[in-house]
Parts: sequence; structure tokens; C-alpha cells
Amino acid sequence: MPDWCVDQYRCGTNIPLWLTSPHPQPEDGVVTRQVCGHWSNNCCYYQSNPIRVKACPGNYYVYEFVNPTVCSSAYCSAIANPSPDPCLNYTSLNDTWRATNYSDSTIRCDQSRVWSGWYRLFYQGVSVQMPDWCVNQYRCGTHIPLWLTSPHPQPQDGVVTRQVCGHWSNNCCYYQYNSIRVKGCPGNYYVYEFVRPTSCSSAYCSGNLMNILSDL
Repeated sequence: MPDWCVDQYRCGTNIPLWLTSPHPQPEDGVVTRQVCGHWSNNCCYYQSNPIRVKACPGNYYVYEFVNPTVCSSAYCSAIANPSPDPCLNYTSLNDTWRATNYSDSTIRCDQSRVWSGWYRLFYQGVSVQMPDWCVNQYRCGTHIPLWLTSPHPQPQDGVVTRQVCGHWSNNCCYYQYNSIRVKGCPGNYYVYEFVRPTSCSSAYCSGNLMNILSDL
């Protein structure tokens, strides 16, 4: 079953169902995984009932499927081809305007950008991370700054899914955008699988040098 967002109208249905977190290892035993349904350009528009998953010797998985919470939805399947480690295969983003302390009269829009694959954030050549705290409006070179609603993973956590929020109208999570996947890498940096935000006048934020100095 795919543990990545599946395009709408795939898997023989309107609302394809996918796992929001990676598959377990055999030693993990039976685990519970959240299931999301992609609709209205939101990868997790529907949160369906969780299911139980087990990894088996011989490199395959079994799933305890339950009735989804909405009709016109179906569980997806996928051939799992080995993929390159995103910690070693990423695109660098070194946009100074993405910093949490940056504001000017030019409004950037990440919806107009074509996103593909994984990205690592830099600020003036220094590796930084996406903020996992509420960012003030009109920062990060846009009207609606995008930030992660939960902490970054550890390298041993593998690839995880994180909710993205946009600050507007004095509400830190006025907009709930498509979730993204995040991985913590050896060497104390992170990579992000960015996707197109669902509205314009919004952009993904990055840390700045003051964030780095405060962490030292």
C-alpha cells in the first residue's frame, strides 16, 4: 500500500486511500497506521479509519483493512521500487527571502512553482530547517508563511509526514495545507518533499542565522 500521497481519481476511485507514515520493520510487530484520502487537492482531506499493518519475513506486508469512512474511496496498492536516499538526493533551496525574519513588498507564491522530489533549505549558504513554530504573518517573503505543526523527526524515525499550516487573520493555522514528508539526516540536517500549496500568496519558510545562533 503506498505510504505517499496518491493523485485524485487513481486506484479505480475518486478518493484514493494511502498511509500517512512509513511501513514498519518485521521487528516492530503489528503497528497502527493512519489512512488519508486525497480530495479537493488536499492529500489528507479525509482522515479514514486507521488500519493495522505488519511486515513479514520475505519482504512483504499484510494489512487489516476496515470500512472507510466515506464512499467513492478505495485502498490503493503500489509496487514498491527501492528509491534513492533523499538525504543524498535533494535540491538545494537558498532563497534568502524565505527566512522567518524577512519581509518586503514583493509577494512570493510557491503555488506557481513546479515542485519535484526532495529539498534541503539553506540561508546564506548555511543549512537551516523549516520552522516548526508559528511564524508571523507577512514574513518569509509572502503574505501567508507556511510552517510545520509538529517537531522534526530524528534520523532513526525515517521518512515521516508532517502537517503544514499557514498563518493568516491572526490565526496560526488559518490555512491547513497539504501535508509534506520530512526526513532527518545524519549530519544534523533535514530534507523536505515539498508539494504545491493549495493557494497563492503563501510560501514555505526557512530558518535564518538568528535561529542558528539561538540553538548554539
